[in-house]
Amino acid sequence: MKQQFIITCISFFIVLLFLYTGVAKLMNISLFRDQILSAPLLSWTGSSAIFLAWSLPILEIMVAFILLVPAWRLIGLYSALAIMGLFTFYVIAMLFVDNQLSCSCGGVIEELSPWQHLLFNLACVILCIMAIRISRQPSKPFHWSINSSVLGLFALIGWILFSAFSAPTNVKTGLEGRRMPSFDLLLTDSSTHLDPSTFPLGQPTIVIGFSPFCPHCQLETLAITQNIEKLKNTRILFITTWPFAAMKTFDTIYKLPSYPNITMGKDLHRFFLPYIKATGIPTTAVYDSKNRLKQVFSGSVQIDQVIRATSE
Repeated sequence: MKQQFIITCISFFIVLLFLYTGVAKLMNISLFRDQILSAPLLSWTGSSAIFLAWSLPILEIMVAFILLVPAWRLIGLYSALAIMGLFTFYVIAMLFVDNQLSCSCGGVIEELSPWQHLLFNLACVILCIMAIRISRQPSKPFHWSINSSVLGLFALIGWILFSAFSAPTNVKTGLEGRRMPSFDLLLTDSSTHLDPSTFPLGQPTIVIGFSPFCPHCQLETLAITQNIEKLKNTRILFITTWPFAAMKTFDTIYKLPSYPNITMGKDLHRFFLPYIKATGIPTTAVYDSKNRLKQVFSGSVQIDQVIRATSE
């Protein structure tokens, strides 16, 4: 490959990447703001979160357009390197500080695992450095290893993105990483009240918003009871807003009182499902051992996905 062709390929890749992630953020600006507020290293932004939510995607789009102009391409490459360097530093810091990475990249890239994110960002950083070096030293003899390195990095990026495309899509609420909220549940004995935010740490929790008359809810309940041995170290909390008698009947039919790690309760103030931004039922929210939201499934979900979410 010729030097200029390599620079053009890398530049257009960064253009596509920044346009895609920038537009994806702007299309879900309120979600992006919530993700910033939920991120442990960015929660200090507070009222500035809305400014950051707008400025980051606009900056990405601006850099993408700068890269499209040949005369400004080197400036664009330096800008892209700075942005990707900051993103990479953030991912590394999150991996050291907290394993509950709050991704706000936009689009399918949000489906990458933290380690896939790190590999993806590092590959982009190296590509930017290579393009800058070639641009600054166009007369330097071209070595075959440059071609191989560029092809290898693009192959790595392609494999990472393919993994993201082929993985199940998760619901993004913008609340990932936040602690279990405080709300009032009335248990099946009709007298005991429970606040799930007071659960002791050290054990993951599954919260299932359901309707006693929903076939999908019934199937998920059956799948949970059939796989209860795999979930024996997980709290399972069924919550509903339906009348108490219907909830009690559902609890009896599926013999849920016989499972010590399953609790059934009526959400007295209809708080949790709107809070979690549920779009239907069942909605299954998985909290980690520190009572922080990890993942949300909307509608029917395979029990293996739920089990995997509690163990990762």
